[in-house]
Amino acid sequence: MNAAELLLIGVMPFLYGAATRLPFIYFVIRLSQRFELGALPIGLCVGSYQACRVVTSALAAKASRLSHLLGTAAGLAGFLTVYLADTNSLAPFVAGTVVIGFSETMSSLQKYAKEAATSQARKDRAEASLKLKAQYASVMLGVVFAFSVGGFVYQFSGINGVALFGAVVEFSALISGALYLLLARNKSDTSAESELQEGGRSNAEEDAAAVVSKKLTTLMLESEARYVTDQNFPVTWINVILCISFGIEALTIGYNLSIGPIFMLEEFQKSTGIIGIMFAVGAASGTAAAIGVTCTSFGKAALQKIATSPFDVCFSMAGIATGVLVAAIPSFPVHVLGVVILMCFNDLGATLLTELQGSITTTSNYSLIGPMGQVVRRSLNVITALTGPLLFSVYPRLPYLVAGGVTLLWTAVLYVAFKQRTASTAEKISEATRRKKDSVVRRVPFALSETIRALVKRGRVDGEVREEAAGGT
Repeated sequence: MNAAELLLIGVMPFLYGAATRLPFIYFVIRLSQRFELGALPIGLCVGSYQACRVVTSALAAKASRLSHLLGTAAGLAGFLTVYLADTNSLAPFVAGTVVIGFSETMSSLQKYAKEAATSQARKDRAEASLKLKAQYASVMLGVVFAFSVGGFVYQFSGINGVALFGAVVEFSALISGALYLLLARNKSDTSAESELQEGGRSNAEEDAAAVVSKKLTTLMLESEARYVTDQNFPVTWINVILCISFGIEALTIGYNLSIGPIFMLEEFQKSTGIIGIMFAVGAASGTAAAIGVTCTSFGKAALQKIATSPFDVCFSMAGIATGVLVAAIPSFPVHVLGVVILMCFNDLGATLLTELQGSITTTSNYSLIGPMGQVVRRSLNVITALTGPLLFSVYPRLPYLVAGGVTLLWTAVLYVAFKQRTASTAEKISEATRRKKDSVVRRVPFALSETIRALVKRGRVDGEVREEAAGGT
C-alpha cells in the first residue's frame, strides 16, 4: 500500500468519522442543559447541522474535490468558532457547530476509492468492493475514537476542550486531504474520463446482438470485464432502492445520535464521560462485527449460511430494528445491549449496502449514485434531528419505537423487491443462455447477475434495431 492509498483507505476516512461524530457528544446536551432550549429549537439546531452534511454530499456528485476541501475547511472554521467564542453565548456556539456539518466528505472519499480501484484493476469488481469496505471500516474506527475520547474531554475540559480537540482532528483532515490530492494529481480527472470514454466506445462498437447466443460462463466473464468502464450499463431501480435503504439504515442511528445522549442523561443520570464510553463500545462492537463478517473467510461463510446477497441486507436491517426496539426497554443494562445490537447491525448493514452498490454500479454511474446514497442518508438524518427531540418530549422512548417500526416495514418491502428482482433476472438470463433458472440462481451471484441482465437487455435491443434496419433496406 502506497502513501496515497494509506491516506485514502485509512487516514482520511478515520479523521472524517471522528470529526463528524464529535458534535453528537455535546451539542444536544449543551443546548438542553446550559441554554435550556426546548424540543423544537434543539431539533432545528441539530437539523441545521445535518442539512449542512446534505449540502456537501450533493456537491460531491459534481465537484468531489471542491466539496472535500471546502467542506473540511468549513468544519475547521466551525470548531475554531466554538473554541474562540464566549462559552455563555448561544449564537456562535450554534453557528460554529452547524458549520461543522459541512465536513461531511464521505461521498468524495468513496468516489476517490472507486476511481482508484478502476485505474488499478479495471476488470476486477472485487478491488472496488474491498476498497469501499476498508474505507468504511476506517470511518467506524474514527467514530470509536471520537466517542471514547470526546466524552471524557467534554466532561473534564468543557466545551473549549472538545472544540480544540475537534479543531486538531479537522486540521489533520484538511492536511491529509490536500496531500492526497497532491499525490493523486498524475491521475487527473481528464485522463480518467478519457479512459472511461474509450472503454465505453469500444464496447458499444461490438456486436451486442451476439450476446444472447453466448454460453453462461462466457457471459459471466464478459460482464466482469465490462462492468467497470462500460458507460452503457444503466442505473436501475435496484440502485435507487439501495439509496433509499441507506436512508432507512440512517433513521435508527440518527435517532440514537440525536436523542441518545440526552436520553441517557435524563433517564439514567449518566455523565457525558459514561455516555461517550457507551457510544464508543457500541461503535467498536459495530466495527468488529462489520469487519469480522465481511472481511474474513469465517465471517463470510457464517453470513452465507444465514442469508446470501442481497438478502443479507434484509438480515442486517431486521437486526437494526431489533436492536432499536430493545433499546426502548426502560432498563439501563438492556438499553445498552439494544444500542450495541443496533450499532453492530447498523455498521454491518452500511458495509453490505456500500459493497453491493459499488459492485453493481459502473465508475461513471457511481459518480452520481454514490453521492445520492449519502444525500438520502443525510436527508433522513435531518428528519431524525428535527423530529427526535419532539418525539422525545412526547414520550422519551417514542423515537426508538418509531424507528424500529419503520425499519421493520422497509425490511419487508426490501425482501419482496429482492425476491422479485432475483426471479426476474434469473428468468431473463435463462432465456438468453438456454440454461435452467435453478442453475442460473446457483451459479451467478446477485451483483454479477445485475450486470449480465443489463448486457443481455442491451444485446436484445441492439439486435432488434439491426434486424429492423436490415428489413427496411
